[in-house]
Amino acid sequence: MPNAISKKEYLARDIIAGTTIAMIIIPQSMAYATLANLDPVYGLYASFIPVAIAALFGSSRYLATGPVAMVSLLTAVAITTLASGEESLYVPFAIMLALSVGVFQITLSMIKAGKFIDIVLKEHVILGFTSAAALIIASSQLSKVFGLNKVSLHDLFNSSSLLESTPINSSAVFMSVIALIILYVFKNKLTRYQFFANIAVLSAVVVTIMLSISLGYNGPIVGAIPDGLPSFSLPQIDISSELIFMFVIHTVIISFVGFMEAIAIARQLEQKEAGKNSNGVELYKYPTPVNSNQELFGQGLGNIASSISGAYPVSGSFSRSAVNESVGSYSPISSITTMLIVMFTLLYATPLLFDLPKSTLGIIVIFAVVPLIRINKMSNLYNNDKQKGAVSWITFFSTLIFPMLSIELFSGINTHIWTGIIFGFLLSLIIERKPATT
Repeated sequence: MPNAISKKEYLARDIIAGTTIAMIIIPQSMAYATLANLDPVYGLYASFIPVAIAALFGSSRYLATGPVAMVSLLTAVAITTLASGEESLYVPFAIMLALSVGVFQITLSMIKAGKFIDIVLKEHVILGFTSAAALIIASSQLSKVFGLNKVSLHDLFNSSSLLESTPINSSAVFMSVIALIILYVFKNKLTRYQFFANIAVLSAVVVTIMLSISLGYNGPIVGAIPDGLPSFSLPQIDISSELIFMFVIHTVIISFVGFMEAIAIARQLEQKEAGKNSNGVELYKYPTPVNSNQELFGQGLGNIASSISGAYPVSGSFSRSAVNESVGSYSPISSITTMLIVMFTLLYATPLLFDLPKSTLGIIVIFAVVPLIRINKMSNLYNNDKQKGAVSWITFFSTLIFPMLSIELFSGINTHIWTGIIFGFLLSLIIERKPATT
């Protein structure tokens, strides 16, 4: 970081990267907070202090930490289960989950478990799980897109009765289409300039807010967002002995899935070569090697910071990390810049988000997770390796089916998406001991 401060070229790249990520993370974090069954402001809280802390103590130059879709979904499942549907307990449980995830990740880093996690958590199991979870996430956002009550994957099989009880809001659909067009065009058509992809999410938010105000939008909106910084404290909550087991299960799953997502992103970006100028000279130094244990430590501290900030578990984001890599971010100053802009937003700019249609947030989430549904990759894996491919597909279907079956395993403990990844992991241990067949 001292080099970045002393050299204007490095400092400029960090500030540009941090500003660009802020334009993405502010609307994106609000959308992910709603996915976690929390108010949008908690996404902003999770995008504040944790962003800088994880960058300062992690090993990756590019990894951008904050709210992400997969961890947000796992958080929603956890707090809904732990609170038994009592919404007033969602926030306290989410905060305590962030704390427990952080402590667990730091503990793992202290015992040098980073490389062990890489070996134990199979990539093909994660592939099947994330593909199914992304499908569940996308389906859960259809309620926002169509202005309906909350829609689950199970509801889609009985769509006629759903539409009879809750008619589609045409205004919400209109805003969804506008937001989708903006995201698609900026990210997939205007590919000559990276700038358009970087401002796609912000542009969708700004345009739909302006349309919401000018057209007298009558669909669901975000509404008032509390201004000011979060209160840096932990909630007073008693976790009964009956809930301890489930709390530990959710902590372990969020910790592992969140870390696997973060370390995969860090390593993928580490392998990219540094950009070069017209003379073939590298524009910036090659990134320092990513260290699993150091990254665990950084992610753990980031989650503890999130809990103290009154938010929920965080992890590394590929889309935001890719911005750091594309700009040539040099140091944590990039993340500190993002933190300062989010702080300014919390202090002064939240009233500007009052008229933001919730349908826009739904489209932002769907657009982010659809690429995670990697059916072709699972099919190719099955063609090349029957054992791993079979485990990946079985994990995929079990992650979809277990939440709908909701089988009671123990008193008060029912199957959900977390059961899918555990089932896939156990299956991989059993099947992959046997000789592969082709």
